[in-house]
Amino acid sequence: MYGSREFSGIEVKWAAIIILALMASAAGASAQDSHMFRNDLQHTGRSASEVPMDNTLFWSFTTGDFVYASPAVVNGRVYFGSKDYMVYSIDENTGDLIWRYQTGDGVHSSPAVVDGKVYIGSNDTKVYCLNAEDGEFLWSYKTEYEVYSSPAVSNGKVYFSSRDTNVYCLDAGNGELLWTFETGSYLYSSPAIAHGKVFLGSMENEVYALDQDTGDPIWNFTAGGPVYSSPAIADGKVYVGAYDGKVYSLSAEDGTMLWSFQTDSAISSSPAVSNGRVYIGSGDGKVYCLNATNGYLLWSFTTGSTVHSSPAVADGRFVVVGSYDYKVYCLGAENGELLWSYKTGNLVHSSPAVANGKVFIGSYDGKVYGFGEPDFTIDIKPSSGSVVRGENIVATVSVSVIGSENVALSATGAPSDTSVEFTPPFGIKSFSSTMVITTSPTTPTGTYTLTITGANAGKVRTAAYMLKVGSPVSVRDLTLLIILAALAVGTALVLIRRRRARKKPQFTFRLE
Repeated sequence: MYGSREFSGIEVKWAAIIILALMASAAGASAQDSHMFRNDLQHTGRSASEVPMDNTLFWSFTTGDFVYASPAVVNGRVYFGSKDYMVYSIDENTGDLIWRYQTGDGVHSSPAVVDGKVYIGSNDTKVYCLNAEDGEFLWSYKTEYEVYSSPAVSNGKVYFSSRDTNVYCLDAGNGELLWTFETGSYLYSSPAIAHGKVFLGSMENEVYALDQDTGDPIWNFTAGGPVYSSPAIADGKVYVGAYDGKVYSLSAEDGTMLWSFQTDSAISSSPAVSNGRVYIGSGDGKVYCLNATNGYLLWSFTTGSTVHSSPAVADGRFVVVGSYDYKVYCLGAENGELLWSYKTGNLVHSSPAVANGKVFIGSYDGKVYGFGEPDFTIDIKPSSGSVVRGENIVATVSVSVIGSENVALSATGAPSDTSVEFTPPFGIKSFSSTMVITTSPTTPTGTYTLTITGANAGKVRTAAYMLKVGSPVSVRDLTLLIILAALAVGTALVLIRRRRARKKPQFTFRLE
């Protein structure tokens, strides 16, 4: 028998409040992050985040070779791999390097960042597990060929495929092999997890559904061409593209085909599913929006070249995708209207990650681009000071820039015959400036509130500094102060002596 205890109504109430607070805190910390390829285990490609309203470049980060895959964005950091063999972690707001780890070959896989660990494949045939905080190596697992697939991490297990034709399931904690499933051809498709099943495509024209716990096959569907695309699972359906140019909708339960839609070229893009619509790119240079129920075309948008990139849907209202015409596009999800585009330096094969109001995507020019609205804050330490007129006083102005902006500093509200100078007077990224306030002998005495302003392209941020200006002490005033001080000391000594005299005991001697 287990012991039991009755809880008071107050205890139950407070327990519920604490639990709800913890849940809200956890949700708020990660609600708009993008932890893995296509944003979630089902590979829906949708995010709760909004997107920037224009193509303002937040920052760009240059690697040593092209960036093929999609970034992950978690806890203020952007994680991605490059063909230069490296896995990178950079700051989400500044693009500054935090750490990098070198694998044995190019990295085409997109990372999954879960529980403080980064899981990513490499063309050196291995899957790596790294510490998300500092990039420390934790473990690796070797397959027989390159790992293009992006890992999916669920319930302490890592799922991925390899070009050696196998699907793998590993223990996420130590990399121990739990099961494998062998297909009949190369695998590039990344597994999606839903309904206790693992879904992925194969270059032998097959779409597979495997048991998540055992790897046993549940069903397979034969498409009209190789399946490079990664499936998306939504509302009990599997959506996937194939090299025959078709988009397929299948039953997640048994693999029965529900509908197909024909494009004009091979599809290697992976679909996104949001609000009853399927968004996918094609080798014919178009982005398609289809009715998820029946596959009817709702709209298409034509880019300048092949669309290998997989669309991301943001806030249900925006579609972001890359194209081999070097551009990144942001479209209206409702009608495909072009909202903005940005031209990179080479092909955009990478799929975008949308998180926290920003867009992150790689390019064959070797860069990862961050799009968003830059911002900055200003802080002054100390925030107040006193100075005798004719002298100066110094404070430090700290400007924290989110993104990359040229912020210029200025000051208003200083008394007349006073100058305020900043060194340096401006900066592009976060910087500290020394503020020197120089008064003159004719500066009026008093207390003044100075407004310190940082400005960039009409955006203004301010901070306040309280300045007190006093008069210098003259020789006459100084002499008078010394005399008064001496009198005060003399008076104090007299009072002390009198008190001691009163307390002195009186003795009477009598002689007999």
